[in-house]
Amino acid sequence: MPQQRTLKPLLNVGDEVTAAWWPPSDNERDDAPSGWYTGVISSYKSVYPSNKSNNCYGAIRYYTVNFDDGDVGIDIPEHFVFLTREYELHTMKDDDDDEEWMGVKNVTDRHSDDPWAKLVGWYVATIDGEEHTFSLLSDALRAVDSIVVSEKGMKTKREDLNLPDDWDKLFSDKAKQKKKQKTEMEELKQRHLEEKEKLREEAEADKESAVKIAVVKEERKVREMQHTIKKELREQCKQDMEKLKREYEEEKKRQEIEEERAKKEKLKPRYQVGEEVYAAWWPDDKKKDEEPLWYLGRVKGYKDQRSSSKGVGEYGVVRLYKVQYADDGTEQDFIPEHFVMLKEDYLLSADEDPQHQWKGVKNVVSKDSDDIWASLIGYYVATIDGKEVAFPHLSEALRAYDASIVKRKGDKTKQADLNIPKDWDWLFPEIPSPPSVEELMKELQETKAKIKEQQVAFAKATSKKHDAEIEVAVKNALAEERKRTQDMKKRLRKELIDYHENEMKTTLEKFEEEKTKITKETMAKAQKKHEVALEKQRRDLEEHFQYEKDKAMQFVKLETKQHQKNEMQAEFNLLKKEIEREIEQKLRSEYSLPPAPKRAKVSLVLIPRPGLSPKPAMENGKENVPKGDSLLTPVATDKTEKQPTEDEVLV
Repeated sequence: MPQQRTLKPLLNVGDEVTAAWWPPSDNERDDAPSGWYTGVISSYKSVYPSNKSNNCYGAIRYYTVNFDDGDVGIDIPEHFVFLTREYELHTMKDDDDDEEWMGVKNVTDRHSDDPWAKLVGWYVATIDGEEHTFSLLSDALRAVDSIVVSEKGMKTKREDLNLPDDWDKLFSDKAKQKKKQKTEMEELKQRHLEEKEKLREEAEADKESAVKIAVVKEERKVREMQHTIKKELREQCKQDMEKLKREYEEEKKRQEIEEERAKKEKLKPRYQVGEEVYAAWWPDDKKKDEEPLWYLGRVKGYKDQRSSSKGVGEYGVVRLYKVQYADDGTEQDFIPEHFVMLKEDYLLSADEDPQHQWKGVKNVVSKDSDDIWASLIGYYVATIDGKEVAFPHLSEALRAYDASIVKRKGDKTKQADLNIPKDWDWLFPEIPSPPSVEELMKELQETKAKIKEQQVAFAKATSKKHDAEIEVAVKNALAEERKRTQDMKKRLRKELIDYHENEMKTTLEKFEEEKTKITKETMAKAQKKHEVALEKQRRDLEEHFQYEKDKAMQFVKLETKQHQKNEMQAEFNLLKKEIEREIEQKLRSEYSLPPAPKRAKVSLVLIPRPGLSPKPAMENGKENVPKGDSLLTPVATDKTEKQPTEDEVLV
């Protein structure tokens, strides 16, 4: 057998072909082609399988075809593209399945992952008792016809050839000889008829007796033959029925496997270009070294590949996405499909309480599957009218279940019966109108005044503790600074300033969020009587600020900053100057450094521990929680400065 890499036909740009066509709406091309049309190859690309064991038939080609009607087919797989003459030969026999090509048979590899080898295959011609392989059917047919003509010569008939139209010259010479032979045959036939008439007259006398004997013998033979034929037919029918039964069972089993596989492939979500998704993001594209963060973006492109060395896999191909993030416009390539999630599904999962369970919907994963998506993410099954229905997206499963509940219960449906009650707001009675803005503002001011009193008392109690922590932090920073070099001064100065500005901005945003949250809670509780709602709101606020007293320290700084500004600013500036002078003197004395052309400035900022921060800090233009636990923790916010630069100092 020749090398398998040489069996596959490789078409070139400009070749006239007949290719499959799908409507533009069928992006996945899961269904059969809508038709086959002629065109010309304009370009192609080759894709090599990742596993060498599956590369025995060479690269898989995808052709771009310019159809004659002006349409363009992009990335058409090679097993859906044929040379025009090859396609005509295939359709000649497809019209009559009982006919087969003489001396030529089609061979496929059912165990291969290559679609061309599995579905189209190559051709084997039997020539002089030996089998020869060909990539194209036309080449194999012409080779067999050439051998037949070389053996029979002028005696060759059209019925002896697969492609008799290729030998028109041979048959035109034979026509002249046949005409001459026909004339001679007519003369011989005339003489034969005359002699036959004479013999008939002589045998007329003995014919009657001979006929009777012959009739009896023939009737006996007919009866014996009928009996034999009936017996053979019964045996043949029995064998044919058993064969058809086996073939039917095998075909049925194969179809069930294909249907099950097709169902599993549809369970995996496929995102198209431009679709809004949440995708994982790694700093410096380190997909295996660090835990990813998730950000909103849009799909810019994708690439499909095999899920394992065995082939496509039970859940279809693995898709790698290219995503452009919405916050800063950066892009990341080759994001695995299990790190990309529909925006709505991600928001539902992110808002979900860890102890919460969706009603009537469960997540199904296959731990033993080679497909990472199936083993980690999986699909969702909703119980609808007592039947389990699978969905690729969480939002689809939840809405399907909610729709079945509303259909069954109607107006008696409660919000607690649904997973996403906000989709059914029209079903529930309207909420009474909330109190006026003046009343809410008055209540909010009273609440804020009470909170301020608590914050002032708490600030006085913790002031001494903060002073001690600041003193310890400064001493530790000075101790570490002795081991640093001159090139770290600029980094410390820049990072401290940036972190201070970022922290102030983050704290203000958090305060605005808390203020909005308090307003919303007050409006929601205004449905009950005014006095009961106000009392409950105060109790909830007291419990809330008692539970989050560490976070309240941030708000104390903001609310009391105007009252303590003069005193704290003076102390802070004095401490800063002393630290700068001491650092510069000790560095110059210890390292014998020359006078600096520009005086180094060090800024110290009171920053909370990460556990007390009301909102995650910004890192590389994206939200992230600081990892340090020091009161003086510099954080780089500039996208371009990822490493310490020259003349920077870390305190």
